[in-house]
Amino acid sequence: MSTEERERSRVILFERGVTTVPFEDNDGTTYQRRVHSFRIPSLIDVDGVMVAIGDARYNASNDNSFIETVVKYSVDDGKTWETQIAIKNTRASNVSRVVDPTVIVKGNKIYVLVARYNKSTKNWGQHPDGKDWEPVFSVGEVKKTAINGKVNATITWNNPVSLKSIFPENIAGAASKQFLGGVGVSIVTTNGTLVFPVQAMNKINGVASMIMYSQDDGNTWKFANGITALGCTESSIVEWEGKLIMNTRVDYSPRKVFESTDMGETWTEAVGTLSRVWGNSPSRKGPGSQGPFIPVTIEGKRLMLFTHPLNFKGMWNRDRLHLWVTDNNRIFDVGQISVDDENAAYSSLLYRGDKLYCLHETNLQENYSLVFLEPKEELNLIKSVVKTWIEQDKNFSDICTPVDPKELSGASDCDLPFPTAGLVGFLSDGGDGKQWKDAYRCVDASVKNAKKVPNGMRFKGVGAGALWPVGKQGQNQRYHFSNYMFTLVATVQIVELPKVGNPVPLLGVSLDEAG
Repeated sequence: MSTEERERSRVILFERGVTTVPFEDNDGTTYQRRVHSFRIPSLIDVDGVMVAIGDARYNASNDNSFIETVVKYSVDDGKTWETQIAIKNTRASNVSRVVDPTVIVKGNKIYVLVARYNKSTKNWGQHPDGKDWEPVFSVGEVKKTAINGKVNATITWNNPVSLKSIFPENIAGAASKQFLGGVGVSIVTTNGTLVFPVQAMNKINGVASMIMYSQDDGNTWKFANGITALGCTESSIVEWEGKLIMNTRVDYSPRKVFESTDMGETWTEAVGTLSRVWGNSPSRKGPGSQGPFIPVTIEGKRLMLFTHPLNFKGMWNRDRLHLWVTDNNRIFDVGQISVDDENAAYSSLLYRGDKLYCLHETNLQENYSLVFLEPKEELNLIKSVVKTWIEQDKNFSDICTPVDPKELSGASDCDLPFPTAGLVGFLSDGGDGKQWKDAYRCVDASVKNAKKVPNGMRFKGVGAGALWPVGKQGQNQRYHFSNYMFTLVATVQIVELPKVGNPVPLLGVSLDEAG
């Protein structure tokens, strides 16, 4: 999609310095107030009502300014929107704020966790303690009505409730100080439990990710005991095949992904699948960013979608927002969904009614807007890739070892089917004399002195062979698991023996230690 087409296909839903919100003054009067910047997006569906949530940063874009939680909602698939302030700050000073909304949807209710500060001018990591900090959550109830076929909606918010008393006394071996939500959209598990990812800091400024959860629809909350490795901050969480998967931001290091099978009591880094795949910059050492991680079902297959900036510009610019799809096995880069080299750090994804939507930041000289788009071409590409995965797995499942060796392979009476669990790449019939295409459309191999033949390549001459860049993919290393464990299977046919007297090696496999 061209730049012009991308620009036309999206809407600036919250526009820096232009969009107004209904601001309630201290005397109770309400007026439309213009907002300097909008940050920290969440995009959700509540009983058919699309809801966008974020920070309204009235006077400046920084984290320590005058901030409230703003909401826009739409009953017509994003064509028109209503605006409200969901959570006000205390108005105790000109830096009073509620920041970093983390959001859960259950039924017709929206659960929003924010951190409230009254007078401190410092970032949360610079506070000596948690005296000016209070984590609160508020519940919004969505109600719909229909008059003469026209659907209307309202959202009513309760007074924020403090969660400060449930914070554990110690985090990572030191006295605890503060916690913030993971930011973005979180989950309800299959048994109805509300789960918030949080980033918890102790008094020696060690930060780790963990979860808090409620099994009674938000009436009471509990922290799980387990934490991730130190340095893991803003995190997204999904429920996947009976376990929780947490995708965490790590500054100056690749993102780390963790799994828990005991509701957050312990966490294990997922080095065999998704951990350390995504780098924060081309060098994999740049500042990190939040990234939404959502479960979806497309073409009948359970998947996870993820967005994250490439950050070619470096530092805190965080430009070029990319969309990814994975089945916790294969990983496909769908491509860029932001415009050109614009800074687009934080984002949120929503999949509903076979449509994909994104709400993401744009940052122009530290003035932030939130733009709303429907990446249709990218969704079609995802469907195409997923169909390939399904078809390729089916092709393999039809291959089996007959119980009776006299029977042809593929007969119905088979011993074991061809295993596809853990199969991430397959080089076979695709490609040409320069490239050998992965049948799963993920990572291709380069070839030298090769000729395409049915179901493979014919190599001839000195130095002939294939180079599969398992660990040489630069910023985003989809096969990072190979640093820990992998199995490589190859079928080889020797067509011609060398006509010399001394032994000549015909076949070899080598691992480039540089990756």
